[in-house]
Amino acid sequence: MSSPLSPRSQAISDFISALDGFPELQGPRVRLRGPRESDDAALFAIFGDERVARYWSRPPMQDIGEAQERIAQILASAAERKLINWAIADENDALVGTCTLFRFDPAHRRAEIGYALNPAHWGRGLASEAVRLALDWAVDAAGFHRIDASIDPDNLPSRALLHRLGFVTEGVLRESFFVGDKVTDSELLGLLAADWLKLRENAAATAR
Repeated sequence: MSSPLSPRSQAISDFISALDGFPELQGPRVRLRGPRESDDAALFAIFGDERVARYWSRPPMQDIGEAQERIAQILASAAERKLINWAIADENDALVGTCTLFRFDPAHRRAEIGYALNPAHWGRGLASEAVRLALDWAVDAAGFHRIDASIDPDNLPSRALLHRLGFVTEGVLRESFFVGDKVTDSELLGLLAADWLKLRENAAATAR
């Protein structure tokens, strides 16, 4: 029998359970929204690209049917409150990436974040903007105390993005996952809510 949750942990659990669909989060250039069946071609353009799959935990998608299946899985998992896998939409509401909060752990008030962006939009700061929106929601709305991230240690741009947002590299899991026959390490990073709030406060003070 599991121990009862603390009041703050119970509040997180109740908040996640009460979610009605995907929270829509608006930034200056991107919006986080739920995926749609019509996003299949845009999703395939991302996860069928070897440049994206190079640092992903699975081989590139081979056909659009895999993207359609993935959208169905995302919607089903969201309905079960297992994750929130947002579409990153541009000013035309076209899907250009994904941003996901998953591995919800209300008892310990933590979750994990992941993201991917169409290579055509790399270098524009859109992934950073999307992750900031998700972090604001995770800390301010959901009340998480800690957000984890895991990346391929060779993914230098992703590490730089996370470090800019206050994540700290805390260790490496050696040879922790396979993509086909290739085994890869996982670099583990963490961000505390207090650090995120402080970074955000400093950024706001600098902008004045």
